Amino acid sequence: MKRIEEVLKGLIELSGAEKRGISAIELSQTMKLDRATISRYLNDLFKENRLTKIEGRPVLYKAIEDNSNTEEEISIDLEKNCLDSLVGANASLQIPIQQAKAAIFYPPNGLHTLILGETGVGKSMFAEAMYGFAKESKTLSENSPFVRFNCADYSENPQLLISQIFGVKKGAFTGADKDRDGLLKQADGGIIFLDEIHRLSPQGQEMLFTFIDKGKFRPLGESEKEISVKVQIIAATTEEPKSYLLKTFTRRIPMTITLPPLKERTLKERYELLEEFIKNESLRLSQDIYFDKNALISFLLYECTNNIGQLKSDIQLACAKAFLNYKSRSKSIIMIEQQDLQSNVKRGIMRLKDNRSEIEELFNNLSDIISFSYKKKNNKVFELD
Repeated sequence: MKRIEEVLKGLIELSGAEKRGISAIELSQTMKLDRATISRYLNDLFKENRLTKIEGRPVLYKAIEDNSNTEEEISIDLEKNCLDSLVGANASLQIPIQQAKAAIFYPPNGLHTLILGETGVGKSMFAEAMYGFAKESKTLSENSPFVRFNCADYSENPQLLISQIFGVKKGAFTGADKDRDGLLKQADGGIIFLDEIHRLSPQGQEMLFTFIDKGKFRPLGESEKEISVKVQIIAATTEEPKSYLLKTFTRRIPMTITLPPLKERTLKERYELLEEFIKNESLRLSQDIYFDKNALISFLLYECTNNIGQLKSDIQLACAKAFLNYKSRSKSIIMIEQQDLQSNVKRGIMRLKDNRSEIEELFNNLSDIISFSYKKKNNKVFELD
C-alpha cells in the first residue's frame, strides 16, 4: 500500500464513527510520522478531492465518503457560525470567541473549558454557541448530545449532586435503590455543560478531576468498574477567578474564558442585544413592536446590574405591558413609551447628557419611532409628525 493511502486509512480510522475532523499533528502523532510529511500527504489528498478541509487553527481534515458530492463538501463555510453570530463577536467577545474555537478544535477531543462571568452575562448561551460551532465545523456529529446541568440545584445534597453527574450504584446512599447512569455517560460523544461548578463538593471535584485526567470515572458507590466516555466539559461559575474556591478549577481545567459584564460592552452592542430581544418578542406575539425614541434610549443607558439576563427580562416586561394595552384596545399598535417603563429603566434617560454623541450616532439625529419586526432584517424608522 502506498504511503498516501496509509495516511488516508489512518485518518479514517482516527476520525471514528462520529467522523470528526483530524489535524495533521494528531495524525502524525498517531502514525509516528513527521508532521511535515503528513501535511504534504493531506494536502495532496485534498487536491485529489478525497478530503475536505476545515479552515481554522488547527486546520482539520475529513475523508469524503461520496466523491459525487465533492464540490459541495470540499468547502465548509465557517464564516457564518454560532460563535461569530454572537453580538460583540468583533468587539468585546473577540478574544473569548477565539478561545472557544481553539477549545473546540484542539485534538483529540477538545479542551475542557471554564467560563467565568457575573450573573446574567450569557455563560449558558455561550456554551450552547460552542456546541453549535462544534457541529457546524463537523468536530461533533449532528446528533452529538449537549447535556446541561446546574450544580446549584442539588448543592444542599452533595451525594445526590454527585450521583446526577456520575451515576450511582445501588445502595450507595439511602434512596439509591437501583443502579443509574449519570449525565456524564449520557453526554458520551458530545458536550456536558456544568453551571455553578463551584457548588461541587470536594469529593465531587476530585471525581471530576480524575475524569479530566484519565477520561474515566466510577459511579458513586462503585469500587471496581470504571466507565470510559468521550465528553468535553464546559463548566461555568460566577466566582471570582482568584477566589479560593476556583484555584483548583483554574489549575486543572486548561481553558478559561471570561465573559465581560454588560457595563463593559459598547452602546452599539447593547443596541444589537436590545434589537435581538425585541425581535424575539415580536416573533412570540406575531406582531411588530414599536418603541419611541426616549424609551429605547432609557433601555440603552439604564443601570442593568444583572447584565444581559436582566436586560432580556426587562424587555419582556415592557413588551407584556404594551401588549396588554394593545389587547385592551387602548392602543392600536404594540407601543412602548417612556411613561410605561419601570422606574429603574426610566432613569436611563438621565444619562443622555454623558452619552449624547454615541446616542446621536446610533439614532442618526432623528426624532422617530422605531418598529421592530421578526419578519425584517432591519428596523423601520418612522418620523413623528
